[in-house]
Amino acid sequence: MSRLIQEKKLGSGRIVAVAIENNKTSQYAAKWAVDNLLPKDQSLLLLHVRQKAASIPTPKLQRWKVEEQRKLEEARFAEETALALAEKEKAKCIASMEAAETSQKIAELEAQKRMNAESEQKRKTVDILSHSPARYRKYTIEEIEEATKFFSNSLKIGEGGYGPVYRSELDHTPVAIKVLKPDAAQGRSQFHQEVEVLSCIRHPNMVLLLGACPEFGCLVYEYMANGSLDDCLFRRGNKGALPWQLRFRIAAEIATGLLFLHQTKPEPLVHRDLKPGNILLDRNFVSKISDVGLARLVPPSVADTVTQYRMTSTAGTFCYIDPEYQQTGMLGIKSDIYSLGIMLLQIITAKPPMGLTHHVGRSIEKGTFAEMLDPAVVDWPVEHALHFARLALGCAEMRRKDRPDLGKVVLPELNKLRDFAEDNMPMMMMFGVPTGFTPRSNYNYSHSSISSAQVSHRHSLLVVSPAYIIVINIICFSCRIP
Repeated sequence: MSRLIQEKKLGSGRIVAVAIENNKTSQYAAKWAVDNLLPKDQSLLLLHVRQKAASIPTPKLQRWKVEEQRKLEEARFAEETALALAEKEKAKCIASMEAAETSQKIAELEAQKRMNAESEQKRKTVDILSHSPARYRKYTIEEIEEATKFFSNSLKIGEGGYGPVYRSELDHTPVAIKVLKPDAAQGRSQFHQEVEVLSCIRHPNMVLLLGACPEFGCLVYEYMANGSLDDCLFRRGNKGALPWQLRFRIAAEIATGLLFLHQTKPEPLVHRDLKPGNILLDRNFVSKISDVGLARLVPPSVADTVTQYRMTSTAGTFCYIDPEYQQTGMLGIKSDIYSLGIMLLQIITAKPPMGLTHHVGRSIEKGTFAEMLDPAVVDWPVEHALHFARLALGCAEMRRKDRPDLGKVVLPELNKLRDFAEDNMPMMMMFGVPTGFTPRSNYNYSHSSISSAQVSHRHSLLVVSPAYIIVINIICFSCRIP
């Protein structure tokens, strides 16, 4: 390529400007340098302007272009691939969300179907019961008044949150009549339905509901000759001490009855007021839970009021209330487990419930547990009693989630202790007559009709076999109701 060389002499210096031909920009630059830099007495200035692109070989430039094109294509492909993956992930996410929503809707529909089915089953059951012959004996108010001598105080044997209880006789059978307070009575139809349901709930370890007077809220129960567990533990009425064998058996019986309540369908029955005063003993000291289902017979507001009354009344009654119920106001089957735990501790210590879990726990830590056992019993099997106490403390944990399962843990352990007790039970106790005890009943059992005394006599013959007890109870229950 030809070059244009311009030279201009001035003084002792010489300036040479070189510009690329046909590149006017470079030529102007060279001319400007010659015209403007020489007057500044520069000795020598070489201005070399070149066109860079012209010096790069064409094959190399072509390779650059191909490389850049390839990189551009790769970048474009990577971008398209990323966009495609993003679209796929977005589609998967949308599909997952739709599947989750569908599953949730299906679950909600299934839950609603179950609720509807249970409600329908309950409605049908109540409807069948309400249109079928009464499964319990209906009494008139005149019969109740005559039996209680117009609710004489001389026949009153107790009073709870729901009303007073009278000892009496109906149909030549000793009974206990509970009269619900006026504000605790529901409507006649609702009361009738609930009594129908409760009269069908039968178990050897629950006090039997014999009949009712729905118009006036009166309930007729079988009479329990040996009173309450509370009376026996604290030896009221000059009672003798319960042997440890009977105490272990009573504990297992209570847990058996309670598990039956918790397994009722469609909803479990929560007792709400489990304590020694509501555990009654028949003439053979078979324990039965009383006041079962009373919360169903009264309006919810009254039932809650009764529970609140227990919380704010005597400290002893307050001690059986589930601590979580006190905080949340919600009752559940684990609420009964807490009450059971306190009661189990009382069965072996015969001490008031206030602070009992603390005292028993400390005695176990200090190795003085034997001192906590009821001193009226001199032959305690301390190791077995210690196992019993630890089980009770577990039931009385402050948090519901820490309490053991009744059917899987508590009852199996209590049954083992009952078996141990029966293996070591004296012959006299096998026939239901512990030393030092005299049944409270003053009734004459010589009448020919089937009575609770005859039922108890059969119990005494078969008390060593719980399976037979259940069979005979079922037979007697079916015979006792007219």
